[in-house]
Amino acid sequence: MKNLVFLMLLFSLPLNAQNYYKAVGLRGGVSSGITYRQFLEPDLAYEGLLSFRKGGIQFSVLRERFRPTYWKISEDFFFVYGYGGHVGFTYTDTYKFVFREYYRTDKRFSPLIGMDGYLGLEYHFPALPVQIGLDYLPFFELSLFEFFQVSIWDIAFNIKYTF
Repeated sequence: MKNLVFLMLLFSLPLNAQNYYKAVGLRGGVSSGITYRQFLEPDLAYEGLLSFRKGGIQFSVLRERFRPTYWKISEDFFFVYGYGGHVGFTYTDTYKFVFREYYRTDKRFSPLIGMDGYLGLEYHFPALPVQIGLDYLPFFELSLFEFFQVSIWDIAFNIKYTF
């Protein structure tokens, strides 16, 4: 009987520790769109971003780590960093190559695949289920139309609702 009680207590401990949360929100910038974040641990999350750029759609998955900032202002500021990748397509008649922009007479559909970096600063409101942040999402991608593209200026404001 003691073993049964011990096993029940042992298996019930992880069930009570599920206090991580989810967030859904909006992101501006070059890769503006809708985001969904799922925390796996208090300092680790995965975020999906459905973005709209160059007449197309891209879907990114990011792995993010959270570290508290050591400012005296508030303990609710977090430094966020991570990496990920994206797939999608563009439908455009312009492309950039070596700091020049080229135009075509017709629009071209082009599938793409790429890798992303992520840096951000977020504030988690303690009394509200809201997060606001400023993030930096540099990326490079391979596509059929532009072949190779690098974007280092994708800086955006984001807002998320947590639940």
